[in-house]
Amino acid sequence: MIGTNMLLSRKNRKRTNIQITLLCLGHFINDLHIAFLNTFIPGIVQRLGISLAQAGFLNTLSGFINVIAQPFFGFLSDRTNYPAYIMIGPVLACLGAALLPVAPNYSLALLFVTIWATGAAIFHPQGTGAVGHICQEGHLSSVLAFFGLGGMLAGALSPLYAVALVKIVGIRWVPVAAMIPVLILIILVWWYIPQVQEKEAFLPNTGSFLHSFWSVFSKVQRIFFISFLRAISEQGIRFFLPLVVAARGGNLMTIGTVLFLVTIGAAISPVLCGHVADLFGRKKTLLVMLVVLPILLVPAALTEGKLSIFLYMMGYAALTATEPLTNAMAQVRAPGSRSMASSIVMGFAFGMGGLFTTLLGAVADHFGLTVTMLLVGTAPILAIPVVISPKWDNPA
Repeated sequence: MIGTNMLLSRKNRKRTNIQITLLCLGHFINDLHIAFLNTFIPGIVQRLGISLAQAGFLNTLSGFINVIAQPFFGFLSDRTNYPAYIMIGPVLACLGAALLPVAPNYSLALLFVTIWATGAAIFHPQGTGAVGHICQEGHLSSVLAFFGLGGMLAGALSPLYAVALVKIVGIRWVPVAAMIPVLILIILVWWYIPQVQEKEAFLPNTGSFLHSFWSVFSKVQRIFFISFLRAISEQGIRFFLPLVVAARGGNLMTIGTVLFLVTIGAAISPVLCGHVADLFGRKKTLLVMLVVLPILLVPAALTEGKLSIFLYMMGYAALTATEPLTNAMAQVRAPGSRSMASSIVMGFAFGMGGLFTTLLGAVADHFGLTVTMLLVGTAPILAIPVVISPKWDNPA
């Protein structure tokens, strides 16, 4: 009997590892199409004869859809144990992104962006929630970090993948070629992940979306605030750092190199931080990272040259390192609504933080880039009182 139980345990662990690997692979394949719009936008502008404002709206539309749609699909994901959204999301993301370079007019370009952004929004809540349901609680931060790593690597490789597809099969066959790995993923998910959670665990299909959203938000509101502040800093660095480098005399090659270095650090740090959090506790690890952030980012804004770039690289890595921590914390506080909780502290918080980019741009216009980067570097300090507050351990 003991031998049989051990054999079953090994089989269960093996199947769990396969399922986690597929979810990480799904995140990679889904986000592998994230930079298709940025890659093909020069050709789209030239071929359709649209203005830069119209081109910019394509990107704005995708961001708006992600902010609105992710909580909604998180709501739906928590009410099923079938991995439908994990399979549908990559199909739509791939289809919409791959059709963009062959869009015959601006109206269809808007439609294809909508399909792509909706696909991305569909996948992320259920994919992240499924990780929480499948993996063991003691490894949640680490596994979520690996799940995030799949998206990070995909984002870095996405432009190269888009160009490679065009060179290999030609621009008209990109939608067909890009769909092949997606279809393989769907078959594997259908075979190895018949359900993402136990039937008894998922919520009955009752209650409105707004009621569910507010119920989960009330449990994760403090974590959302931390994620919101992090999003302001993350997007502030990604948007304004190229302008800082250019203002200091850097050319396009220098800007590209700096962004590459920053991205590489951000891809590795969540995995390391997730492992540390599982060993020493998420709250302690998060607090340490929040204290470290201004120590890195404030001097980065006040210095120049290699030292400044190194500090920005380390600071941005520290920012992204906290993502699996807050994601895991949110899921633990709302175990029956893991998809919704993840969408609130990830997609929704990131979108809300992005709204402050315009305000930071106005600050830069009036007071200069240095003041703006100081604000970006000090924003996470506001999260420290939230973490050390006695109310932190009360999820209500």
